[in-house]
Amino acid sequence: MLAAAAPSGSGRSPVLPSHATDASVSPAASVFQPMQAVDEIFDYASFMWDAGDAWQQVNSDPGQQTSLDGQVLRTQYGAQTLGARPPALISSPPNLTFPDSTAMDDLPGPSPVPDASSHPEQPVALQTPTEDERLLDYFSRVVVPPILAEVETQKKWLAIRQVVVDMAGASQMVKWSVSAFSNLMLSRREGSWLASPVDHYEKAVAEVTACGDESSPGADVHSSRREHLLATLFFLSYVDILRGQIKAADSFLKRAYGIFQQGDKSSFAAVEKQFLQWMRLLDARAVSAGGQGLLLSKDDELLLVEASPASFDGGVADSSREDLADGDIEDVLFQVLYQPGIVFFQKVQSFMGRISKIDPWHRSRGTVEDETEVMNLGASIAADLRTLYEQRPPLMDYAVAGKLTEPHVSRHLAFVITRAFRTYLANYHASKVHLHRVAYKSFPLTKEAIDALAQIRRLARLLVDSLDADNSLPVNMLWPLLMLGSEEQDPQERIWINTQILRMERVAGNAKITAQVLEEVQARQDAEKVRVDIRSVMHAIFNSCFAIV
Repeated sequence: MLAAAAPSGSGRSPVLPSHATDASVSPAASVFQPMQAVDEIFDYASFMWDAGDAWQQVNSDPGQQTSLDGQVLRTQYGAQTLGARPPALISSPPNLTFPDSTAMDDLPGPSPVPDASSHPEQPVALQTPTEDERLLDYFSRVVVPPILAEVETQKKWLAIRQVVVDMAGASQMVKWSVSAFSNLMLSRREGSWLASPVDHYEKAVAEVTACGDESSPGADVHSSRREHLLATLFFLSYVDILRGQIKAADSFLKRAYGIFQQGDKSSFAAVEKQFLQWMRLLDARAVSAGGQGLLLSKDDELLLVEASPASFDGGVADSSREDLADGDIEDVLFQVLYQPGIVFFQKVQSFMGRISKIDPWHRSRGTVEDETEVMNLGASIAADLRTLYEQRPPLMDYAVAGKLTEPHVSRHLAFVITRAFRTYLANYHASKVHLHRVAYKSFPLTKEAIDALAQIRRLARLLVDSLDADNSLPVNMLWPLLMLGSEEQDPQERIWINTQILRMERVAGNAKITAQVLEEVQARQDAEKVRVDIRSVMHAIFNSCFAIV
């Protein structure tokens, strides 16, 4: 995967081999893959999705041990029957296009059925998989939540996915929630005709309701039931955000927050913290559309966001091994270099919650007292944003400037880290613009806000310059582009921004309606000579509000 890459200085996407199933291929090649083909499988859920490279197949040995933050996760599936055992794990399909819109074409086919004539004494009985088996099979083979694409390494996702499949075999609520998630993905990709007639979502909700208000017997301590509940809440809230059911999603996120607050913080296992971290990303999307954003609390940030790169995604390497491949070294290098950027981006999400909570959809506005309080809160948020920038990863400035080059790092690592860090920084500057539009709506742009807009524009153009002709920006650039466009006055720049948003339509299904909302915001602001609330425009055009982050 590292071969034939363009120099990082040019910023061009490296050309990668079409397949990487050989054991000799560097594991680092699958650590982080911008995943464009699967983008097409998902609808507007794909906000954290990146554009990508090649199919990768990862087979999980029955006795293989996979580590998450230093804790071993052992697969225990052996030679079990379908439904009790997950199929071979296949990582997210990166840069692969399905010209006939058939998501399943490139999945491994079923094992060939023996010819009855060659074995007359053993008649073959064909078994049709059940709906549940079909959906769980789909999840274990293809479905990777888009929101995780740029914040998790593929190795960690494979480990967690294996754990989820294991949970689904032991817990009905996990089974139903995963099935509901897979069913929604399949129906959006292939059409409603493929949707399962079974309402897995309602079954999962019923299981969650049956748990009552307590997360588990003795909710302050670790238990498998608490793990299952958190996993279920993640998938249900994700499904609701995809369907635009923000109120329902917010209720599940609130439940997860309650479990976290109720429990002994030292009792949460690595997999539980992982689900809580992922739900923070969902909460950042829900809060912009009216959710409460409880998981975005700054008080819980250290526990849920900070992580040790040394234990991240792979445990501690065995120093006694003498056969460590170059790919192993590159894998560790990637984790250590990339993790500080992920932490930075997670902290940016906290500001999304803090800013949204002072908008007119979350609190009273309009009186002198209200506006004075909001401006004071805005000043505090602005100060914390400056502090976060001072704490940015030391590598970020070099990456953003395109100075990650050989021999310091490989071209592949340089490209991936440069692209991610530019995107993270653009989202940071978008928070400054967002803050001004919420807290200081009636005032001219400050110097700080003007500079933030210039930085978003610069970073977006750097990212566009690195694209091949048939690729688009990472989908989590949609929010920065929306913020940039909402303040842009130059007609040509508006056209450029709109073009970049529409180019994302193949990987972000609501890119088109986002472009429509932006055009309407610009038209109303031009006519009224005042800033217009974006969410109000969404309601005016579509009678609903969808999540954009």
